[in-house]
Amino acid sequence: MTNRDEAPVGARLAIELDLATALRETNLRHARVVAGERSLGRPLSWVHMVDHPDIIAWVREGQLLLTTGYHWPDEPKAERALIEALVDKGLAGVALAVPRFLTAFPETSRRVAESLDFPLLEIPWDVPFSQITEEVHAWLIARQGQLIARAERIHRDLTRSALTARSLGDIATALSLLLERDVLFTGLEGEWLGGSAEFDAMRQPTPAMLSEAQFLDEATARSLGERDGGRLLACPVRIQGAPAAMLWIDETVSPISELEQRAAEQAALISALHLSHQQALQAQETRLGYAFVDSLLEGRFEATPAALERASLHGWDPHAGYHVCAILLNEPVPLSREGLLRRERWERRLGDRLEALGLPRLISVSLNQLLFLVRAEVSTEVLWRALSDGEAAMAVSRKVQGATAIAEGAGDVARLLPSLKAGERRDFETLLFSRVLEGDGEARRLFLERISRALGQGARRQNAIETLTALAHSGFQLAQTARALDIHISTLRYRIERLETALAMDLNDVDTRLQLQVAMRLLSADADW
Repeated sequence: MTNRDEAPVGARLAIELDLATALRETNLRHARVVAGERSLGRPLSWVHMVDHPDIIAWVREGQLLLTTGYHWPDEPKAERALIEALVDKGLAGVALAVPRFLTAFPETSRRVAESLDFPLLEIPWDVPFSQITEEVHAWLIARQGQLIARAERIHRDLTRSALTARSLGDIATALSLLLERDVLFTGLEGEWLGGSAEFDAMRQPTPAMLSEAQFLDEATARSLGERDGGRLLACPVRIQGAPAAMLWIDETVSPISELEQRAAEQAALISALHLSHQQALQAQETRLGYAFVDSLLEGRFEATPAALERASLHGWDPHAGYHVCAILLNEPVPLSREGLLRRERWERRLGDRLEALGLPRLISVSLNQLLFLVRAEVSTEVLWRALSDGEAAMAVSRKVQGATAIAEGAGDVARLLPSLKAGERRDFETLLFSRVLEGDGEARRLFLERISRALGQGARRQNAIETLTALAHSGFQLAQTARALDIHISTLRYRIERLETALAMDLNDVDTRLQLQVAMRLLSADADW
């Protein structure tokens, strides 16, 4: 961002006119410091000549007072009162022309000034005040020109970064190069959003600083908190008045100047525009994703070539197995503004977790619910352990494959949602048989439908029913079952392997055997199956 023949902007910004600089670079070099040498770093904004008794009314903060001493008080009490009044005014110091009316500052004046760290200078009488004022004022005017040029350059380079930045990190890098300071963007909870490559993680904002930064006025930068001997300047990044991120600038080396503060505020504005643009793009992508997932969940998806191509772009595979999942937030409906923000954070966490697992963001949001698809090979139990906050709850459908089955999976979670309790995860598959035993007619229909569908059609189905019925009657005793079917036990084992594959069940499992015994009785008693 900088030309090779230009000095770094950050270094230039450090050049402020103070008494020490004026003593080196103007006619004040002929002056002798007789008090307040430790305070020569005071900013010098102007030089003013006053030579009458009412000095206080004619001076302002940051000025250097030039005087011949003609009206300087000659009583200790008056001297003290004058020095104290000048200190209260915030003067940079007083320069006395000697020797003429005074050969030097009176002892009382020097002693009081020294105790108050107030600079007193003595200038040879033959150095004209006009030369001093001309040189100092020329320096100040040149400084103002430099500041204007730097401000224009900062504005130009930051504006360029707004057009080319791909992330907040790019904006942070641009600002860091301009100011020669480390720059960092964080979210409202301190999460890293981008920063200059040199930024030391140990100098990131503390939780207390993050909390205090939430209450800063719009587009106002302020120094906050000590951290490892330094400070950070905080500037809120706001979108439509609401905080969206925080810009932090390291002040460890030196305090932020007014021009640097304005640059930070401009960078915050540019960052807000960047975030707004990114949010608009993300919202559009999200809406398209919602529409696609909704079409699957609501059974409206039509498997045309174009639709399947869009599905592939979203990451959905019609030949893969999925679980339909729903997260129920502990939020009253309709959602409050705070509820909407919490839902957004939940959606972001969920999407990030799915991406970390290598899964697409197949998510849909409605009211206080987040519905999403997870590949069947992914453990929803492990996923929930990573996401659960103890307040929200999660429902998981049976394994489904294809658009029609996904709509059925959405029905599974819809049946589970009303009975969910805070913090729990419920699996439709594991609860289905319990509901059958409790006499739930809908659960019985779904249970038998799943078993019946897995058994296939025609001769294959008849063979499977005969085998399962014989197994159920014999209590899954293989030798007894083989004799009842009049087949070799090896043939029975082959049939069992095929049944386990079709049913996706382990026939050695005690619970599975109980479910199949009940299923065979229900199927034989219901002519519709």
